[in-house]
Amino acid sequence: MDKREKDQTADHSVRENSDKSKNKLQSGRKSSLDFRKYTQQIWLAGLGAFSRAEEEGNKLFDSLVKVGEELESKTTEIADQTVEKVSEKAKESVTDTKDKVEKLIDHSVHHSLNRIGLVTVKDIQHLENLILQLHSKVDMLVEENKILKEQIVKK
Repeated sequence: MDKREKDQTADHSVRENSDKSKNKLQSGRKSSLDFRKYTQQIWLAGLGAFSRAEEEGNKLFDSLVKVGEELESKTTEIADQTVEKVSEKAKESVTDTKDKVEKLIDHSVHHSLNRIGLVTVKDIQHLENLILQLHSKVDMLVEENKILKEQIVKK
């Protein structure tokens, strides 16, 4: 290669390097501008999301409160009904058990008193009824006796 060709090759290399440097510089500037634009868009998107979240967040919060109130109302109503049913069944069960226990105790006491020969209130009431029946029969016999005496005296 002669000197001229070498100079041309060298010039060409320098120009290529210069062009590459320019391209890199332009590319770097372009990248820097793109990055700034991109970060600006990210910032604006974040602000928009924050604004929307604040705006819709209040609506969502109010909606959730309303749903919560409705659910609480329903569950309170159901719980009250359940408690009422359980309470009624418990009262019935207690009443039935109380009646059974009273009957068992009455029977046991009555049986025990009879075994040792003591008279119960029921026995006395039964005797009183028998005495009243006997008294009414005696009164009827006295009346019949009077009528018969009067008939005998008339004859």
